[in-house]
Formats: sequence, C-alpha cells, structure tokens
Amino acid sequence: MTTINLTNYQPAWQQLALDFQETLKTYPWYQASSHIGSTAMPKVLARPIVDIAVLVTDVNATVKALAATPVPTQPQTYQLTFDGQLMHVILTTVTADYQTLINFRDYLNAHRTDSRKYTAVRQTAQQAQNYYAAKADFVSGINGKATEWLATKDQHEHHDRTVRAELVNMCLIRNPETDEVVVENKIDSQWAGLTFPGGHVDPGESQVHAMQREVYEETGLTVNQLQLVGTVTWVENATGDVSLGTLYTTTDYHGNLLAGSYEGAISWQPLASLTPDKLAPGVAEMLQVFTNPAINEAFWGADDTKLQLF
Repeated sequence: MTTINLTNYQPAWQQLALDFQETLKTYPWYQASSHIGSTAMPKVLARPIVDIAVLVTDVNATVKALAATPVPTQPQTYQLTFDGQLMHVILTTVTADYQTLINFRDYLNAHRTDSRKYTAVRQTAQQAQNYYAAKADFVSGINGKATEWLATKDQHEHHDRTVRAELVNMCLIRNPETDEVVVENKIDSQWAGLTFPGGHVDPGESQVHAMQREVYEETGLTVNQLQLVGTVTWVENATGDVSLGTLYTTTDYHGNLLAGSYEGAISWQPLASLTPDKLAPGVAEMLQVFTNPAINEAFWGADDTKLQLF
C-alpha cells in the first residue's frame, strides 16, 4: 500500500505544464491539451504529480512517442518524467471525455466549498489500497454538478446584479469614564425617539469622512479613531434596491456638544438607560450591533417586518 502525499500548491507546476504542452504540439496526432487535476487548483492540496489531459487521434502512437508507461488502476492514464517532474498524461480520442476533465477542474476552482470537500476526500483516501477508487464517487458527483453548472454558467455570469444603493451611516460616541453615549431625540413623526448621530454619504465621499462630517454637523463634536462594528441594510423593494448603513463606534472625540439641531435635541445619556421603548424604531436592533461583538449585521428584507440580526 502506497501513501499518497498531499502538499500545498506550487506555482512552478503551471509553467512545467505549459512547457510540456508546447512539446506535445509538435506531434501529428496532437489535437488539444490542458493542465488539469489538483496541481491546476491553487486553493486545494495536491499530489505533487502534474496531470495533463491530451486529446489525440492515436493513443498508441502517443504512448510510444512519449515513452510513457500505464498507471495501474487508472484507465487512459500514463506516467512519465518531464524536466525532473513526475507527470500523468490522460489520453483520449473522445472530445466529450477530454472536456469532462477540464470541467471538473473549472468547477472546483469556482466553488470553494466543494474544493474543500475534495481535499477532505483525498486526505481520507491517502492510505487506501486504491486511492483512485476511494475518491471515484466524489469525482462522479462533481462531474454531474459541473455539467449542470456549465449549462447555466453564462446566464449567471452575465446576469445584471446592479441595484440602487443609498449609503448611510451612524455612530455610537461613548464616554468610557461615565458609559454615557451621545443621542439625538428625533422629532420626525415617521421616526420618533432616541437615535445616534448619522446621515448620508455624499457622492464621491469616503465612508469615514462622511461619518466625521455628519457627526460634526449634528453634534458639534469632532470624532477620530472610528471603529467599524457592522452594517445595517434595508431592502427597499422587490428589485433589491437597498439602503446600506455602516455603523461605527468611538471614544475619541472633542469639542462642545450642541444643544440640538433641526432634527432634535442632542444630549449625553447613560447607555444602560436606552431601553427599546425610548429608541426610534429599529435602533434597539442596531444598538446590539454596536455593543455585541457577536452580532455584525442588522438586515431588513423586502418582506420583513423588523430588523433581523446576524
């Protein structure tokens, strides 16, 4: 029983494959070739054997010209050494079979979860009596997935994912000595209650600069050392247009707090006193994003009735 060793991807494998493929092009039976297998998958562990799929018109002539020897238990696969590197050459005269090998590579390179599973399957099979048979069922399943994926690949890649996004922000300014925070008492009839300084990002403006500008305009404070703690997203319609908010906290501030603005009164309030009944709609959920490191996002889907937390 031979142990199959898996190792990290080596960029040199790609160049070796290209060099070898150039030599193949000189033969009259050659039609096409492609670097396949795990050494062509940068995100997976690999056997240190470079696999090349070759479409030919005459398998026997190819084997003889390359002085290759059959790989036991691997149909259509032959081994040779090129520039000091062990290589497996998979030979076929059937275009569909050649394409299946390429599709397997392309699918795993495009699907990180399945590529991880492929590594796990091969790690389990490393000391199996027949390494290739041990991973055969997984390979067959991926070939089925790859066929389905390729049938709709162009549709997915060319689907217009553009949506309208309104960028907004909000900041929790905290006094670490008193554990008080700056709040605004909104007088907006549609969104009344306590909330935190924030507003819109102007076109061409950075998120951080917009946050600093909004805080200064609304509170008179200059804030620095803003810490991004999460996001809040409202899906506005079935098309997927969104309002996307970035949520920041800071304890680095200076200046004189304004008494209020056209939006409402400004004051320091104990963080512990900010119960949901005092807060504007949705702010209680956002406060959890601000204060709970395990929560990173508040989200309102098109059909939701309140913010969900993730």
